[in-house]
Amino acid sequence: MENILNILGEEIYENRVALGLTQDQFGAKYHVTGPAIFKFEKGYVKPSLELWRRMAKDFEIPEKRAVLMWIKSRLPEEFQDLIQIGDEVVICPESGKRKAEKKKDYSQYTNRDDMRKAIQKDNNLPKELKHFLKMEEVWDIYKPSGREINILRDRFTGLGRGSVEAFREALRVVRMFTGKK
Repeated sequence: MENILNILGEEIYENRVALGLTQDQFGAKYHVTGPAIFKFEKGYVKPSLELWRRMAKDFEIPEKRAVLMWIKSRLPEEFQDLIQIGDEVVICPESGKRKAEKKKDYSQYTNRDDMRKAIQKDNNLPKELKHFLKMEEVWDIYKPSGREINILRDRFTGLGRGSVEAFREALRVVRMFTGKK
């Protein structure tokens, strides 16, 4: 089974592309070959902790987070969820492609209409969650907060595609744990 999260590889890929460097050019910065960078990006091989820390420093990833990312990448898939980094890795369910992007923090919105517009423009949200949040009854009856939307996105969409009913139940579960009625 393919590793769901290739945290390090995605970071390496995104940063290399942002710099406009080939794998060979990028590898030269760290005294490794282009094929090694290819293997890191694909998740076939993980960089050593020493190499990863140097890269992460250049990527402006805090050291604590970088070490946790490295540890998480080494765990078998069934244990990766045990380490919560608050990472910004987004799995795009429609394409199956992974890309590292900054997630929108909906808890920062004070205006509900602005938040709803931002949700519908957010291409990183799974379409099932967007469909759920597009429904008038959700906003009229449940009045989800930005924090709750963040939790639905971060904790529940990783479990699968979901449905309107599943997200409705997930919102109820979130409220049982957070104490909101």
